[in-house]
Amino acid sequence: MKRILSFGLLVLVVTMITSGMTISAAAQDDPAILYRIAKNAQVQIQNNISNESPDEIKKLFEEGSLNVDSLEEALGQNDVESAREYFLSAMKVFKEISKMQSYDDVATQTIQRDDPSSTLKKLYQYSTSLQKISEKYQISIDFSILDGLFDTARGQIQAGQYSNAQNTIEKIEQIVKDIEKQIREQALLREPERAQQYAQMYLGQLDRLIELAKNQQISDDIIQKLLDARESLSSATIPEEIVKEIRKIIVLKDQFDLTASDSTELNILKVERTIQRLSQMDVDTAVITDLQGKVIEAKQLLAEGNTEQANILLVQLKSQLQQITESIS
Repeated sequence: MKRILSFGLLVLVVTMITSGMTISAAAQDDPAILYRIAKNAQVQIQNNISNESPDEIKKLFEEGSLNVDSLEEALGQNDVESAREYFLSAMKVFKEISKMQSYDDVATQTIQRDDPSSTLKKLYQYSTSLQKISEKYQISIDFSILDGLFDTARGQIQAGQYSNAQNTIEKIEQIVKDIEKQIREQALLREPERAQQYAQMYLGQLDRLIELAKNQQISDDIIQKLLDARESLSSATIPEEIVKEIRKIIVLKDQFDLTASDSTELNILKVERTIQRLSQMDVDTAVITDLQGKVIEAKQLLAEGNTEQANILLVQLKSQLQQITESIS
């Protein structure tokens, strides 16, 4: 991901510098665009700099940042000509940093091709995650062959037999893909059952919600809509229908004060929608399955009346979802 950002930024800064006159003309109506472009480049560069980055890159970044600050000051004084010079200077520095970071990425990849230890480690961590998921949801999968291949690959790497190790890793990757497929298939088979269980839990909560509406002297029209929604939910059989009916109920909830439990339930549905959206993107199946498992756990806590623990779990889920979203954006 960092390499993609770095390459994209390199293309950006090269374009900006080689077409400086065009940018200046485009910025005549809104000179502040220069600052926005430079600031964006500064942020992207900073995201790719760590404590391990070479001192030369850090010094260059300080120089570029000073130019960005000067650019902002010049714009504040309506000095467009000076702003343009500071802009070009900053982008020139950021271009140089982008080149250096791209070279570092290429060098790192070359090392990884020679020694597949890093790839093997990532595969092992991922397979461990898959094993935990299969155990948690009682999906019967034999990991013994995979464990043996990991031992073989480690021995080959220690012996310097990188080519043989790479062949073993390819076998591991195929088995991991097969396990992913098994987990995904089992998850799909159990989805209707889980949806039905959730619907049953929700019906009990809905009864309390109807009672709450009566106590708050909510209009008979809304109470009747809640009763109709309860009937529709009780007869729903497929996950899509259940989710649709629950969302209708959530809309009705907004028309009167929510309890702490109601608010938690609303947050659970929001988290579910985010997970559903991520499942349609480039996110590992094991990660999605793990997230869905945590949502089920939050629902169970809520059903047991443990709203506080459910909210703590939701906070952790939201933080994890934010990290995943940022990693693929």
